[in-house]
Amino acid sequence: MLRPLQCLLLFATTASVASADDRVEFFESRIRPILVEHCYGCHSEDADKIRGGLLLDSKKGMLTGGESGPSLVAGNPKDSLLISAIKHESFEMPPDRRLPERVIKDFEKWIAEGATDPRTGGKTVARRIIDLDEGRKFWSFRPLEPVVVPVAEDAWGQTDIDRFLAARFGELEPAPDAGSAEIVRRIYFTLIGLPPTPEQINEFTEVWSSNPQTAVGGVVDRLLQSPRFGERWGRHWLDVTRFAESSGGGRSLMFPHAWRFRDYVIQSFNDDVSIDQLIREHIAGDLLPADSPEQHNRNVTGVGYLTLGPTNYEQQDKELLRMEVVDEQIDTIGRTFLAMTLGCARCHDHKFDPVPTVDYYALAGIFRSTRTLTPGNVSGYVMAGLKGGDQSAEVKWKEEDDRLKTELADIRMQLGSPGSVKGVAAADLPGIVVDNTQADVTGEWTDSTFEPAYVNRGYIHDDGSKGNRRVVFRLKLPAGRYQVRMSYSHGSNRPKKVPVRIVHADGTATSIVDQTTPGSLDGLFDKLGEWNFSANKPAEVHVIPANASAGVTIADAVQFLRQDESPNTDTHKQRVRLSRRLKALEQARKTHQKKKPAVELAMAVQEESKPADWHIHIRGGIRNLGAKVPRGVLQVALPASEQGTYQPLKIPEGTSGRLQLAEWIASERNPLTARVFVNRVWYYMMGEGLVRTPDNFGEMGSRPTHPELLDYLAWQFVTEDNWSVKKLIRRIALSRVFRLSSTVNPADPDNLKLSFAFRRRLEAEAIRDAVLQVSGQLNLESIGGRTIAKLSQYDNAYDHATHSENLRSIYVPFFRNSMLEFLTVFDVANPNLVTGKRAVSTLPSQSLYLLNSPFMLKQAENAARHFLEQPKSGNSGRQDVVTDMIADATLMTLGRAPSRQELAVLTGFISSEKPTDVKQWSSVFQALFASVDFRYID
Repeated sequence: MLRPLQCLLLFATTASVASADDRVEFFESRIRPILVEHCYGCHSEDADKIRGGLLLDSKKGMLTGGESGPSLVAGNPKDSLLISAIKHESFEMPPDRRLPERVIKDFEKWIAEGATDPRTGGKTVARRIIDLDEGRKFWSFRPLEPVVVPVAEDAWGQTDIDRFLAARFGELEPAPDAGSAEIVRRIYFTLIGLPPTPEQINEFTEVWSSNPQTAVGGVVDRLLQSPRFGERWGRHWLDVTRFAESSGGGRSLMFPHAWRFRDYVIQSFNDDVSIDQLIREHIAGDLLPADSPEQHNRNVTGVGYLTLGPTNYEQQDKELLRMEVVDEQIDTIGRTFLAMTLGCARCHDHKFDPVPTVDYYALAGIFRSTRTLTPGNVSGYVMAGLKGGDQSAEVKWKEEDDRLKTELADIRMQLGSPGSVKGVAAADLPGIVVDNTQADVTGEWTDSTFEPAYVNRGYIHDDGSKGNRRVVFRLKLPAGRYQVRMSYSHGSNRPKKVPVRIVHADGTATSIVDQTTPGSLDGLFDKLGEWNFSANKPAEVHVIPANASAGVTIADAVQFLRQDESPNTDTHKQRVRLSRRLKALEQARKTHQKKKPAVELAMAVQEESKPADWHIHIRGGIRNLGAKVPRGVLQVALPASEQGTYQPLKIPEGTSGRLQLAEWIASERNPLTARVFVNRVWYYMMGEGLVRTPDNFGEMGSRPTHPELLDYLAWQFVTEDNWSVKKLIRRIALSRVFRLSSTVNPADPDNLKLSFAFRRRLEAEAIRDAVLQVSGQLNLESIGGRTIAKLSQYDNAYDHATHSENLRSIYVPFFRNSMLEFLTVFDVANPNLVTGKRAVSTLPSQSLYLLNSPFMLKQAENAARHFLEQPKSGNSGRQDVVTDMIADATLMTLGRAPSRQELAVLTGFISSEKPTDVKQWSSVFQALFASVDFRYID
């Protein structure tokens, strides 16, 4: 005989067998056709390219999954990646459109019932497993070590840099040295972003003729000390730090204080602040010690780097917004300092580089422990106050403000304080007092004791709502003439015109009460008027709420004083005295508030109150949380101990870990940081990097063309130059390689051409600044500060015509949604991204802009006037004078003498009868500005 439990199991097994065929039929009719039609094209063995390593043409493939893990969990649709993908919640599959709701329901039912799948066989794609030990063998993760300088076989090379390159020449001959005019123009534009004047060219050429090395060294040293140097190299760094003065997005919020970060960067390069210190300030400036107000201001301004990214502050899903900010910070830091694409590890292990997902969320824990956003329907960003050199005025102001606040609080307490359950007792008041508790109330009214002051135990208000509402104070008085008063608690949300109707012996009257101000008699009662009342007819006072939109109407108490009755009781006298003092103090504090020393602010971040480790987000889903991971950094780039072990960061309790992250990035033992920065400097100096992908030192980036030279420069930069940018620039500028001709050896165009200076187009800012300098309009005196002419909430409405067009381009307002046209035409950096290497396009629109834009036409005329005002060289004949003037104009604009053909063309613009006509010379400068040589350096 079967026991009950055995019967139950037998029944369950029988039911399962009975329904198996139905489940197979369901799969064949409702599931497999959808997979074949919409999924097999990318996720089957017959696909041209298997996407994401995921095969869906077999049961084995579906259960194993791809790079993002198993595609389904049998019995659990909620945790199945396949369901979130077809719902377009994580991945969007199929990508072209969302499947119908009935199909999604079928898949959910199929998985919930066990995901019956009769398909057999099938393959899986081998999933990549990250081997950190193998990853450390990659060139960019190898420890930075000293490099032996090659022995020079001849005297061609003059510096160690030259010797590294000469060792690669073999039988090839290096390019010849460039001419003096080419070199001086190259130096000026590279170091300060402005062309040399004719006088500076001639001075350099004179020294060059006797000693080229001395000529180069003298100019380089002088320009490194120029304030123009920080403006030029600061602009490079602003590209890398994705600087902008607005948030981007649909309604792009302006950043009124972002200019402080711009000026901080410029000053940092002028002061030659070491790059390791700059890194610390960018990542953890608010956590660094400061022994002066100036250093404090530097630190908190520098950490604005973390806040300046593109952010949709209007995002209503605040958890999504928070993780989007964290992701942007991680990705930006990875590209800026490490040249690693860390954002790729948000949803799964990095496909190409040794960066597992746990490393991404180790960093995410650090930035989730950092407060960047402030709450609100439209979120905000954290601001930090800056300190002035003399803070005594602010201290004195605060002391006086605290005194006023204390006295105000004391008086308000005596008059009746917020939340008090005891107001002014009616029994202590003269005359006859009718409280709101004795009145006839019509409609919805609410009891309250929140605002002072009131009679007895509180007052009532209508909450500003609509409807038929009224409060009637009614009583019979002995015959006589009475003064009628009304009490109320005043406030800014009260109506200014509350109608109060008084029914008296002679008829009715209406008085208007302003409840936004204290009662005129003693801060509580206001006088309505005087009337006769009879013993036979009740006295009535009707409080009629104002329009609902006008504010919250208050009803508290009404007081009747006989004509011969004195209101001056001790209580009244005390309240009058306190009320007058209260008004005087409130006015004094308002006046004092206007005298508050201005507190300057900078965009910054703060530590969260409870920093902690964070979860992995499975497949990057905002609310799909996995295990927590300890906060840390890239394991593959951790320095090895003497025992060959790799110790994680030690983050003190109660801290975010940003300071430790900054120290790790800025460490000389970090294999990436110095290499990345040195490569950036080489690119800005030479026109191309030793690694041609300056923002990607990973597997998908380029390999260094001269790895030994890169490591040598990085080692010297850290150990000899102490992370000094100016010393690194000088080291490169004094090499012979820097002054070689831009001519490329045709026998070897792809390998060694990095040994030579490329002929390259100037950046948009350098072209515009050169135009302004030649036209005599460039303003180099007004530098720094807020340069936005008119602040508004959104950058979309900004009119660049309101900005002073004569300032250097780095001071032009730099918005994500509204950029100066000149800059966009010539490929300015996209401020939404880390841009270590700008795009360089060659488009007809660029030439058309230089020839036809109102700005260029205006500057061509300005240049003509400026040129004609200058002393000219000349000979005896009129035609020779014009020729000499053309030569002077060409030298001033292009930095060289004109060719014979150029001279002939330009001379044709000038009439021999009017050799100083502004309009004709405007055409000359218009042609020079539009020439290729103006916007290129050799």
